[in-house]
Amino acid sequence: MISLLVADDHTVLRQALCELLEKNSEFDVIAQASDGEQVLEILKTHRPDLIIMDISMPRLDGIEALRKLKERLDCPPVLILTANAGEVTVRAALDAGAKGFVPKNVGEEELQFAISSIMKGQTYLSPSITDQMLGAKGHVNGGPNPVSVLTKREVEILKHLADGRSNKEIGKQLFISSRTVDTHRSNILKKLKAKNNQELVKIAIQAGLVSI
Repeated sequence: MISLLVADDHTVLRQALCELLEKNSEFDVIAQASDGEQVLEILKTHRPDLIIMDISMPRLDGIEALRKLKERLDCPPVLILTANAGEVTVRAALDAGAKGFVPKNVGEEELQFAISSIMKGQTYLSPSITDQMLGAKGHVNGGPNPVSVLTKREVEILKHLADGRSNKEIGKQLFISSRTVDTHRSNILKKLKAKNNQELVKIAIQAGLVSI
């Protein structure tokens, strides 16, 4: 069972999220917080496996809380769940140490998948976030986007490959076969002139699809 700490200043929404999560026997919400300060206090006495946290909160917001949590050697991974999903906010959260970022209108299945991915040591960005970031002109360093030659589906698969997911896992998430994933992977390698997955990871990082 995965123990969770949920932080959101909107009480009704937070409680609804907790009820939704606890419908799944794999999740156990052991604590709730209304701001970043409470998160830090709770961590003095509780050890959740994962923190699900909003960005816009009073006293100490999500970004500042992430920065303080990053200083802790035993800090649990953090999944950001927020309505504020602009590119600047996403990059700030990832830079501050977030291991995942999903918008609040995300579906139940994707939220569960995001939690599962993070618990496996992967970084998770919702496809809607990835699309938005790729829509910005240029990549993180201001040059041409290295993945602009890829289709939307290929970008999704590249992101998953860079996160270390297998063809089977990617196929399950995207509702396609493992063979189809492998075909897309071959096309991605050709288009990006990459030799292997290690080179794909470097390109994905350069494009801002995953954080390091």
